[in-house]
This record gives sequence, C-alpha cells and structure tokens, in this order.
Amino acid sequence: MVVVALVLVLSSGGSSAGKQSAGKTTSTSARARSHSDRGGSSAPAASPAATTVAVLNGTSTNGLAHSLAKSLQQSGYSQATALNGTPPGSHAVTVVEYTTGHRADGEGVASALAVTQVQPLETPVAALASSATVVVIVGADKAAAFDAGGGGETSG
Repeated sequence: MVVVALVLVLSSGGSSAGKQSAGKTTSTSARARSHSDRGGSSAPAASPAATTVAVLNGTSTNGLAHSLAKSLQQSGYSQATALNGTPPGSHAVTVVEYTTGHRADGEGVASALAVTQVQPLETPVAALASSATVVVIVGADKAAAFDAGGGGETSG
C-alpha cells in the first residue's frame, strides 16, 4: 500500500509540476506578446548625435520643419535635417515614426520634442525620409506654438 500511495503522490505532483510549467510557459508567452505589442525588439537607443532624424512639415506653416530640426540639433541631434516633401494626410498632432529596430531612438526624439505619438514608420512616409532612422512629421500642434512665437523657435 505504501508503494501505491507513493505512486499517487508522485503522479499528482508530476501533474501539478506540469501545470506550473505550463503556467510559466503562458507567462513567458504573455511577456513575449506584450513585448511584440510594443513594437518588437529594439536595440538600445543610439546617442542623439548618432541618430539620423528627418523632419517633415505636415502643415502649411512655412519654416516649421526647419525650426524643429534646428531645435533637435540644439538638443544634441546633430543629424536632424528638415526635408522637402509633404506626407499624405492631415496632421493635427506631431508624430514621431521610427524604422525597424529604432523604437528607442524614436522615443528619445519624441521626448526631446514633448511628442506623445510614436509609431513604426509608414510606407508613404518612408519614401520621403531618405535614410533616416527616425522621422518627425510636424503637425498643427507645433504650428500653433510656432505661430504664437512669431515664427521663432518652438519650445519643443
């Protein structure tokens, strides 16, 4: 009888351990899913000076992309450049887009500009972005600050 009881304990313990293992697998899968929901793996952020940033004007305010690029340069993003070209669509708010593997760089640029919308680079924008790893599409929110400042520097 002792042998039977031992077999029952071991087999139920094995099932319990299997359930715990399955729980760990689910937990790991949930973490992986959560990570991919945030845009997949991303290399650590490059230094601002090493990050190539293209700034596109999504508004009709002249000089806005140049002003924002200059502001980024003053924040250490020495490779920030205003480019010609208007991304399709209407742009009520400024958006920072990043290429695959450069989410951290995009978030750094967004932080420097006080921008909350960060997303993967969209195909129509990629065609205008040259070889930049981060693209800023300046929206009407920054145009209002630019206009209020008399066309001078935006506060970020």
